[in-house]
Amino acid sequence: MKKKIKKHRSLPHLKKHQKKEQHMQPVLGLGPKMVNSVIIALEEGDDIHIRKIVEGLDEYDLAKLIEALTLPQRRQLVEILGDKINPEVFPELNDVVQEQVMDSLDEDQIVHIVNELDSDEAVELLEHLDDDEQRTIISQLDPELKSQVTSSLSYPEDSAGRIMARDFVSMPDDWTVKEAKEYLLKGQNLPEDFYDIFLTDSQYLPTGEIALDKLVRAKPDQRLRDIMDGEITPVDVYTDQEEVAHMFREYGWMSAMVVDNNGRLVGVITIDDVVHVIHEEASEDIMYLSGADEGDVYKSVGEIFKSRWIWLFTNLFATFIAASVVQGFQTIIAQVSTLAVLMPIVASMGGTTGNQTLAVVVRALATKELTSRNTLRMIFKEFCVGLMNGVIFAGLVALVTHLWFPEQMKLSLIIGIAMLTNLTLASLAGILIPLTLNKLKVDPAVSSGVFLIAITDSGGFFVFLGLAKLLLF
Repeated sequence: MKKKIKKHRSLPHLKKHQKKEQHMQPVLGLGPKMVNSVIIALEEGDDIHIRKIVEGLDEYDLAKLIEALTLPQRRQLVEILGDKINPEVFPELNDVVQEQVMDSLDEDQIVHIVNELDSDEAVELLEHLDDDEQRTIISQLDPELKSQVTSSLSYPEDSAGRIMARDFVSMPDDWTVKEAKEYLLKGQNLPEDFYDIFLTDSQYLPTGEIALDKLVRAKPDQRLRDIMDGEITPVDVYTDQEEVAHMFREYGWMSAMVVDNNGRLVGVITIDDVVHVIHEEASEDIMYLSGADEGDVYKSVGEIFKSRWIWLFTNLFATFIAASVVQGFQTIIAQVSTLAVLMPIVASMGGTTGNQTLAVVVRALATKELTSRNTLRMIFKEFCVGLMNGVIFAGLVALVTHLWFPEQMKLSLIIGIAMLTNLTLASLAGILIPLTLNKLKVDPAVSSGVFLIAITDSGGFFVFLGLAKLLLF
């Protein structure tokens, strides 16, 4: 699953916007009157009025305003505001909108924006550029940021090394509490927001951490190593971001230290980074199950078409498989036309049952709730659920079929057995397909749906029509 992350400067900042979202409709943090005023001013070319309207907006609200506009309006607004746009607005933008806006900026503007950002936010903007443009921009960055960005971009897209920040607070573990407080009070080279202080030995290997509140309460003459939390779990730079999110959830972290291959402290991942990883990954999985993309809201018709036609083409292939099964029984369908009426019921119920299981399993895989220890139990559980649903709905459908077509008694038996078989098969397919794909290192959210359709439709038609052939002819 590819990395696409939206970041906020701090958790308090995030909470501030969450409170706004509860009271502002329909655009987060903005009233519709303000959005309409900006649109009217853009149409009239009233640059002064536009600057006045957006002057009081913070970076998050301005990003939402840009997203609410059409592509030409976005570019027009960015051109009017020019260097007056806070660089922190750009990491707040949806990935698609971010790329569209960045495409409208010249090289000097991009360099200025990136230079004003933290290293992790700078990486987020730069990774959307093509390789040549990326190298050109990086070559013009401030030396320290240039080194940080180059190092971060050397790690895989979906790794901890990409999402970590290089700005963190670390101290030697043999310092006293008094020395630590004096260092913090000087305030030199400190990140804007931090929750924990990481402690290292002389080799810059992490030995522990101290929460800020614990440091404040400690006695001045105590050594940091004596009051630190020594039970630490550093995150390797190559750890997948989904695994990082899982670790934060399991351990209840606010921040985590990131170490390189030599075990040296190189960065920090904070809870606000992880919140957005979870959001993006969950949204991505949901969209992939339907062959769509979260950024489709902001894409052009052509771009949306390009991203969806492959899914539909693959789905068409699965449909042809089901159609070929039906073709093999077209003779008996011609003789008993009632079969054509009842066939979709079996296939549809199987597909719905399979999708229910599929949604649960894909989520369980993503959250690490489905492990080697409980896989067999989960498979057995889904088999039992499918069997129970099969028994209930087989009886219900058989009864309705009998009342609908009383002159054809065997049809009730045929559709009842077919329903029982297909719902049980669909439940098993809903768990076995994503498990198999996950084992093969294929994202189950991307491909499971197509395989499920092929099995439930083809299997349902084959069982139903096969039973009809055996019992009616």
